[in-house]
Amino acid sequence: MSDSRLLYLNENSRLFAGFNKPTSPFVIIGLPLDITSSFRPGSRFAPSTIREYAQYIEFYSIRTGIDMGEIGFNDVGDVVMHPSDVEENIKRISDVTSYFAEKGKIVISIGGEHSITVGTTRGIKPDCVLSIDAHLDLREEYMGYRYDHACVMRRISEQGIKIMEIGTRAISREEIEYANRNGIAYITPHQIKLMGVRETAQKIVNNFRECEKIYITYDMDGIDPSYAPGVATPEPEGLDPSTVLDIISLVIDKRVIGFDVVEVSPPYDPTGITSVLAARIILETAAQIYKARSL
Repeated sequence: MSDSRLLYLNENSRLFAGFNKPTSPFVIIGLPLDITSSFRPGSRFAPSTIREYAQYIEFYSIRTGIDMGEIGFNDVGDVVMHPSDVEENIKRISDVTSYFAEKGKIVISIGGEHSITVGTTRGIKPDCVLSIDAHLDLREEYMGYRYDHACVMRRISEQGIKIMEIGTRAISREEIEYANRNGIAYITPHQIKLMGVRETAQKIVNNFRECEKIYITYDMDGIDPSYAPGVATPEPEGLDPSTVLDIISLVIDKRVIGFDVVEVSPPYDPTGITSVLAARIILETAAQIYKARSL
């Protein structure tokens, strides 16, 4: 890999479950960015922690009947992050992810704070993004900074990408007004509970009917803290993991070109339950994508 876009890729950080297969359609990239976390920092430790926990869970997906241990992942390591410059890091992330996307790989990114998704979407170039998140992340700026993790979906929207968010329950008036002006649909956990999994999934499918390339971003605070306590900005009344995976299983099709898992904060996850859940979400989502592409 001599391409200059890979200058900041540290291959020595590879670990993902020992199933490292260069021929896999899936590329794992660690993105240990943690500069703008506004409450509980530590997500820079998540890529290595999630990799570590993934070594001790089963890779067979009962939902799909696919053994991801047989399919494998090509873990290419971490992008080395600048210690204080988010915009430089976004460029590095965009460079690395674009390299693998151009090779037709399905890019799986492990954050890091949610700001990484500005970089991954710039590199992978989807036209639609599905975000599972407690927050809309549509602020113009937060504490004077436009690339804060509270602004990630605003920056992505400005790229002309269509966005839909589920699990929303922590929002500001500014964000609601922006979402309404720009046609950004969002569904709260309460609405999902009333509608059920199938109706929720159908709304997503309908909203993304004209999309050509879909990207999924899992902010782990979209899941209720009783299941995922070790996150940077927890919010009560979230989704349960089974509901999330049930919805995703009805939404994923051949158009999904990549996804990420962000905002796990290992220092606030002493039992490791959040990292284990993040690893399981990676495995199940990859299995659903593989199944969709095999049909």
